[in-house]
Amino acid sequence: MNKIMKRILVIILVMFLLGGGLFGYYKLCMDPYRGTVDEVVDSESLDSILSEEEVKEDLNFLMKKLRDRHPAWLDGSKELVEAVELQFEEEMSAIEGDISVNELNRMASRIVAKLHDGHTRVAWVSQEDARYINDFTQMWDYGVPISIDGVPIEELLSVYKETSSYELDDYAEKQFYGNVIAYEPSLLLCGIDTSDGVTMTFEKDGETIEHSYDFVPLEEVIGYESVEEDVLWVSYQIDRENSVGIFTLKSCIYNEEYEKVLDDFFSEVFANDIQNVVVDLRGNGGGSSQVANEFITYLNVDEYDGWDSAVRFGWYLCKNEDIKHTNQKKEQVFNGDIFVLTDVWSYSSAMDFAMLIMDNDMGTIVGEPSGNLPDSYGDILTFQMPNSKLIMTVSHKKWYRIDQTKTGEPIMPDYETSSTEALDKVYELIQ
Repeated sequence: MNKIMKRILVIILVMFLLGGGLFGYYKLCMDPYRGTVDEVVDSESLDSILSEEEVKEDLNFLMKKLRDRHPAWLDGSKELVEAVELQFEEEMSAIEGDISVNELNRMASRIVAKLHDGHTRVAWVSQEDARYINDFTQMWDYGVPISIDGVPIEELLSVYKETSSYELDDYAEKQFYGNVIAYEPSLLLCGIDTSDGVTMTFEKDGETIEHSYDFVPLEEVIGYESVEEDVLWVSYQIDRENSVGIFTLKSCIYNEEYEKVLDDFFSEVFANDIQNVVVDLRGNGGGSSQVANEFITYLNVDEYDGWDSAVRFGWYLCKNEDIKHTNQKKEQVFNGDIFVLTDVWSYSSAMDFAMLIMDNDMGTIVGEPSGNLPDSYGDILTFQMPNSKLIMTVSHKKWYRIDQTKTGEPIMPDYETSSTEALDKVYELIQ
């Protein structure tokens, strides 16, 4: 082997080793998904006792993931970071002896709540022990209770907000009144002793009414079936008489089923010369933002603005700015009016869908403001604490609103109305 060939082999070997080293460094230090869980297991029971050392280990684990992955530690969000760090110090200094998993859940939740990031949170999970009050009918008949076990409901709401990862007050309050007060783990997180059930006090027509509850699995709750809707996650209907096509999306799932239903919908829109398309995103908690991009391929739009972002890779924050999308238009496109229905439960990618339409002047938003902010964190990484097995989700991206003149604002509808009246409002506008 001559000297040239030896030199070439050496160069190839060096490049191979260098490339392998860089790849290894990326996987160990830069890859956002390093150390995330592939399969979630049940958390330890809420009344399980952890030693002081185990509690500190779990809280240190939480803070390490936040410091290593969350964009706030690199994007200049000094006040948020200081608030989280201070809360962490307070919780650590308050640990004295053994505590329950429920108390650790409360401590950890107070820490992440300081970020006001609706996607970064701590949660207790169990396939078997998740229980609810055994009867929902009083809530439907009387509304929200005025107290639980003698604690005023406003006081419980305040405690809940201290441990809740939310971005907008309206969303937090509706979540509390609609879900939290009926769910045993959430009541425990708020400090309610559920060992003997709970008593709720209602008020109607000037009278107080008390009801006591045990806790049971959801399928055993009286009144649960009456509100369980047998609704497809993606569906549509065509109103030929009023020239309206309604495309309903309950979850932002981008797959072949979504593509087929969307294509079938627009085929009927074109076949019936429909002039008004309604996208119903009420109650849609998010998923994949690609559902919106696919929808826009059916519109007569050549190019549209996307949202800027910042993605954290270890110590580096990669910024993506001035995002433009060239629309891969279908052969036949829709030229009529677009209306998007939103409510407080239109969250994450559903909120992004509405933002794409609103901030690119493609249509009209009708209903309630979105449940979270366009300027927010997202794209979660999932971890489990080593001892309690509490679930942690940590954002590793930051999103920025398309229309930056509205930075910090929720998606405010062009026509604000209640969720239940949003579709009626669209018909009123059309007529």
